[in-house]
Amino acid sequence: MVAVLAFKFEPIKRKSLLKSLKGLATKLCQEQNIDINDIGLIIHTGTYRQNFRQEPAFAAHLQQALKIGCDNVSQTSKHVFSFDVLDGSNGPHHALETIADLLPSMDCKYALFSAGDVRPNKETEWNHKPISFVAILSQDGPFEILDSSFDNKQQNEFTSIAVFKKKLHAEEFSFEPQITNHSIDGDLFLASSEWLAGEQASRFFEWAKSKNGIITHRIKNRNGRVSDLRWRVSGE
Repeated sequence: MVAVLAFKFEPIKRKSLLKSLKGLATKLCQEQNIDINDIGLIIHTGTYRQNFRQEPAFAAHLQQALKIGCDNVSQTSKHVFSFDVLDGSNGPHHALETIADLLPSMDCKYALFSAGDVRPNKETEWNHKPISFVAILSQDGPFEILDSSFDNKQQNEFTSIAVFKKKLHAEEFSFEPQITNHSIDGDLFLASSEWLAGEQASRFFEWAKSKNGIITHRIKNRNGRVSDLRWRVSGE
């Protein structure tokens, strides 16, 4: 069993994404009486969009900012595994699924999941406010990950291509993106295809914390790919 023990989020506003996530992770550990050095796995996810800036190995930057496992390498030094998992809007599901697969076999108590996007540059018009989100996962908690499924039958592999125009990264669409609006149908939470990663995670968990039993989080990416993550929730 792997479950989300606790989560925290905030609008990024004028902060950098790294500073925001560092502050959230530190506060969350303090609130839950968790020794931050007991975290042995850090996975970060984001959502690629036109003209977004990308920071490679963001999880490693977060690990360094939190000063977890940054001692000199030796046979007795603490090891922390940190990396990014990006897959369009479906990134949060892949990242959480990866934690569920890895954490039970690792010699650590907790994993840190972070979600957020570097603010778009001036070339991008975007009507959603970037949000930073962190969650602590362990082998016990109120939000248990049950299983995941991915449906690629409706996926269009050639929705868009990346091009460079006058040193600017742009995007040309071969087909119009498939836009999905947010809706809730009983215990099914269907996310908007337009949400960024932090908003994706924060909206779902804010809804989920008042639920009990088995619920499903569904994400349909702009290219038609669908992912489901099923949870067992012990609500408030």
